Amino acid sequence: ITEADLQSDDALTFDECRSLVLDTLQEKIVVGHALKNDFDVLRIHHEWHMIRDTARYEPFMKAHPTEEGVLIAKKLKELSRDKLGLVIQEDGKEHDSIEDATAAMELYIKHRRKW
Repeated sequence: ITEADLQSDDALTFDECRSLVLDTLQEKIVVGHALKNDFDVLRIHHEWHMIRDTARYEPFMKAHPTEEGVLIAKKLKELSRDKLGLVIQEDGKEHDSIEDATAAMELYIKHRRKW
């Protein structure tokens, strides 16, 4: 989404967008990476058991560099490379939300039996 998209006459208002997202997500499992950020921006609450967040899945996390026993999220770029052999979010290229969503879904599909 670019600034031009947001300024377009066809752009949804925040409330229209939020309502559309709420309707779409109702009673659905949501797969993504660092979904808390998206939910916070849209002021949406989704039940924890209906979320598959690749940033919060412990087997995908890494040890905190200074705090023993603390896990932190790996970047989606890192997970995609390490777990899927995919190169995403290349330096110098525009961010692609579809590419990110696809990578998160592929990670989930590959590991869903253990999830």
